[in-house]
Amino acid sequence: MTAVHLVTTAGSEDGGGHLSRAIAVAEALTARHVDVSFEVLRGSPSPGQAARFEALGVSIRPPEDNAVILVDLPDPNEVGDRWPWRRLAAFDDRELLRGPAALVIQPSLARWSGSADPDRLLEGYDYAPIRGTLRQLAAEPPPAATPAEVLVCFGGSDPADVGARLVPAIAAAGSWPTVAVVGPGYRGALVRTGDEVEGVVRVVRDPADLDRRLATAVVVVAGAGTMKFELALLGRPSILLAVADDQLPVGPPFAETGAALYLGDGRTIEPAAVGEAVAALMGDEPARVAMASRGREVVDGRGADRIAVALVELAAT
Repeated sequence: MTAVHLVTTAGSEDGGGHLSRAIAVAEALTARHVDVSFEVLRGSPSPGQAARFEALGVSIRPPEDNAVILVDLPDPNEVGDRWPWRRLAAFDDRELLRGPAALVIQPSLARWSGSADPDRLLEGYDYAPIRGTLRQLAAEPPPAATPAEVLVCFGGSDPADVGARLVPAIAAAGSWPTVAVVGPGYRGALVRTGDEVEGVVRVVRDPADLDRRLATAVVVVAGAGTMKFELALLGRPSILLAVADDQLPVGPPFAETGAALYLGDGRTIEPAAVGEAVAALMGDEPARVAMASRGREVVDGRGADRIAVALVELAAT
């Protein structure tokens, strides 16, 4: 039986995108009857993430003999030479990989320009892995929130506490309801218990219905990491900000596709500028419609399937 072992992280300093991608790829692999195992080098899955793995029959355990190893870490070199390179596949968003690999995946930029020498390269937004629940919502979009709602989400931990900097300005810029979603690892200044109201902002921690919240918000303000692909597929007009150094080079080119608006570094940008951008987009329905249409063109949601096919082919060599 074909086997794939996922090596990833849930560390608060690493962001939640790595584990989210692992779940999406695991879904696509198990649908092809691949034996999937995984290990988490830092942190641990949230209860919701753990439940998704359990539902797939995927567990934390050592890899099977001759399994293909898929590494999704901020720096793929972290695994060193634990496995033969001919069985190694690696996400290399930051183009840091130095050694050889059988397969390199770069979904965060249209082109990969790293220094490694992979046997095969998967590059571009067609390889953005997105979990099945979001694909279902994209196929059958629920009604938009009533009244029109702005959702703000800066990842599972938001270590720079960008939310605390920007959410008050976003809420003050208009009369819309503002919902700030914080992840399980968030330790910042926004209120720290779920479903509480802080002024005119509702702060919700790690909601089980996050996917539906993303799909129904009229405008979403988010980090420029993995979530930008999810929002594009859902057709959600989005304002992106870098909340970590690795998002600085990937936000602008994605915005150039027309699928989102990128404002810059959320850790340093003037909060009022973000509020003004939200107000402008909330007041411009044609711009929102165009952004939604373009997002669905740029991201079709089948990235995990394409990666799974490549991993199965690698296992057969």
